[in-house]
Amino acid sequence: MKRLILFGVLGLALSILGPFVGCGDDDGEPGGDGGGGTGGARCGDGAATRCADPGDAAGGADGAAAPLASSQGSWTIYADPYGDGRASPIAQIAGAIQAHDAGGGKTRFSLAVTQLPALRDFGAHLHVRACDDMKAGGHYQHALPPDGGSAADPAFANAMNEVWLDFKTDGPGNGASQATVSFVPRAGQAKAVVIHDMKTGDGGVAGAKLACISMPF
Repeated sequence: MKRLILFGVLGLALSILGPFVGCGDDDGEPGGDGGGGTGGARCGDGAATRCADPGDAAGGADGAAAPLASSQGSWTIYADPYGDGRASPIAQIAGAIQAHDAGGGKTRFSLAVTQLPALRDFGAHLHVRACDDMKAGGHYQHALPPDGGSAADPAFANAMNEVWLDFKTDGPGNGASQATVSFVPRAGQAKAVVIHDMKTGDGGVAGAKLACISMPF
């Protein structure tokens, strides 16, 4: 029965990876893994400029064309994410992610996950390395800082230059988000999506890396 429920939930997650609507990272790693958020805006609150309108993509819903990249495989769960012996709170995560051509050089990302703690905020971002390579490295940034510059500079660590898919789970522990960015990630330079714990009261900066799924471009 538990297996049937899991398959049913996975089917639901995949079915909503079409038209549904959805910030940096602070685990102390070098190389751009400290992207700073600019606030705790969420889709639907009128302040989240990264939230996509389901009708703004050329060609209609995401399901109308093959995705540029997608993943619904196994998640990598990071052991001891807080450095104090605690296990990842999302060790049972399941779900999928897709990226579609939104027209005009834009890319629409859609994330749907389940089996997470209820009513909890999480960060989710596109990263530059594979899940098992330095915990996916830093955030993908389309415009790169100059030599000697910092990837944590808000001029580069923002929702227009990175891919932010932050979300809050519902009562059953399901989460979904969507973001449309005005670029297509460079081939070979974006490889995974990481789910982070979400700090509060700190500008929306994401916390420890909890889980990762492959998302190669």
